[in-house]
Amino acid sequence: MVPMFRWAPWFALVLAVVSLVLLIGFDDALFVALFGLVCALVIGFMEPVAVWWRFSSDEMISRTVVGSADEQSFRMAVGNAVREEIVWQELPGWTETRQGFVLETLDEGAASLSVPHRAFASDEDTASFRTLLEKHIGPAN
Repeated sequence: MVPMFRWAPWFALVLAVVSLVLLIGFDDALFVALFGLVCALVIGFMEPVAVWWRFSSDEMISRTVVGSADEQSFRMAVGNAVREEIVWQELPGWTETRQGFVLETLDEGAASLSVPHRAFASDEDTASFRTLLEKHIGPAN
């Protein structure tokens, strides 16, 4: 959803501008211009509403995930409903992006875990987690 969420408003803006040019510049393109403006509105609001609906309608998705890591494993919990402990050997690789860490699982890319940088209280905590990853999994991919 993220790429679509990111680019949909820009596409809607371009469509709206083209539609306005048609509306102002060409008298015989009134129907096409109005149709383009309506489509631009739908596209512009469709993805943000879909993301909001997805996160607000699913109790598990909208809950805060709490995680911790030490020398033995990486743990995650979503309230009292889901608790998971993953030993470092079950994580074959990792990558760091601008937003956070992506931990690969043994499902050969079918699943991955995301740990955003905002999950850490300080830069020292982020560096400590990075050190744990390098020590137990190896260098970043």
